[in-house]
Amino acid sequence: AEAKPAAAKKAAAPKKAAADDLKVLSGVGPALEKKLHAEGITTFAQIAAFTDEDISRIDAGMPFSAAQISDWREQAKTLAAE
Repeated sequence: AEAKPAAAKKAAAPKKAAADDLKVLSGVGPALEKKLHAEGITTFAQIAAFTDEDISRIDAGMPFSAAQISDWREQAKTLAAE
């Protein structure tokens, strides 16, 4: 009887989304992609959903300009829709 609840609990666990190739974004190379991954940013959908506050936070903690991060947001919206 205990195996069924455990199996149900395992099935209910959300699947981790596959990481996108963030190097497709303008100006992002392997080193910058690694920094984004370290911040937990792994998908175009995450970047497309950035708020202005997110952009300010990332700008403050990384060597990117706010304008560049805003450009990534626009690029990511297109890429996430594909």
